[in-house]
Amino acid sequence: MSPAAALEAYLAAVTVEQLDADPYPVFARIRAVQPVAYVPCVDLWWAVTWDAVEEVASDHRRFAAKPIPSPIDRTFGEPNVLTEDGAEQRRLRRMLDPSFRPRIVEQYAPPLVEPLIAEHLDALAGAGRGELMADYFEPISVISLARVLGLGMLEADTLRRWFAGLAEGVINYESDPAREAIGQATTREVDAVLRPILAEHLRAPDGSTVSAMLQAAEGDLDERLAQVLPTLKVILLGGMQEPGHGAGSVALGLLSNPAQAAAFAADPAGLARQAVEEGLRWISPIGTQTRRVVDATTVGGIPLPAGAGISALLSSANRDEAVWGADADRFDLARTGPVQAAFGYGTHYCVGHHFSRLQVQLAVQRLFERLPRLRLDPDHPPHVQGWEFRAPRTLHVRWD
Repeated sequence: MSPAAALEAYLAAVTVEQLDADPYPVFARIRAVQPVAYVPCVDLWWAVTWDAVEEVASDHRRFAAKPIPSPIDRTFGEPNVLTEDGAEQRRLRRMLDPSFRPRIVEQYAPPLVEPLIAEHLDALAGAGRGELMADYFEPISVISLARVLGLGMLEADTLRRWFAGLAEGVINYESDPAREAIGQATTREVDAVLRPILAEHLRAPDGSTVSAMLQAAEGDLDERLAQVLPTLKVILLGGMQEPGHGAGSVALGLLSNPAQAAAFAADPAGLARQAVEEGLRWISPIGTQTRRVVDATTVGGIPLPAGAGISALLSSANRDEAVWGADADRFDLARTGPVQAAFGYGTHYCVGHHFSRLQVQLAVQRLFERLPRLRLDPDHPPHVQGWEFRAPRTLHVRWD
């Protein structure tokens, strides 16, 4: 049997549950044979090498942003900034740009995030042990962005629950009815809760992201909500919790190697940026940019049919041995290489990347400054899950 035929047989047996448990061995198996392959359990072609991922994610003429069918559109609604190209995508992105330009972020983010970090560290510090995802990283992430958006009146638990529900719908390429029901119920709840809040923002703008989005839209309230809510749900999913997930992965990478954790604890300020980039490479919080093949084409010599869905696997590109070396599966604080791909490519490069990086950097840096003898709790091993949205689900730690 040829390597290509053996790979096809192997992928025919891969399950969504297997991918959720750990997709990286599957990515590596594909990369060893070819840059692109069809994965039946999710009904998608996957681009898995660094070069193939960049090609698919960057070339919007050959690979359109809107897959058909699109669980993203089913969950968020249309139009949204993830599945539009051209003038419409630029219009939607311009609604967000003023709040997330790096110079603006540098002004407002530290005064916003630092008090949240201090508050949650104060709550943890005296206990000697804790669970960092639910009690530290995720609340900081959702509360800080909620306040930037103009949704600071919403509780952190509500925002975390919305993230989980929207994620179930967005990753549902296998058309699981249970996941679809969760996604649709969550989007209906988001619409109902946000409608009166957004109506007040339209009546009395306050300079927040939501107010700016509403002012940039046109028409009456219903017409503006139709233009704003789908993209706002994108932010609720990608921006509310992914910095928290990224921070959890950075901490896990450090703590999995006590020597690296000790080195980082000796100089958190000097090594924070380096640790963040390596952590986001090692476990990419958002693993894919999904596209549609416009016309029949090839990538790396592999023919792709017109209309097929194809995912550029950012998470796989970030572990491509040809770019990162034979130890690409290992977190290495001293690693060198290109800028990691976790925030995507092309016109759909994450608009909030600077805000996310800064949140992760501050959360991890302050954690190790306050608790330099932090270590994993041997009684509660970390649990990491997901292939499109991957992160520690729990991260139990101890400290002296």
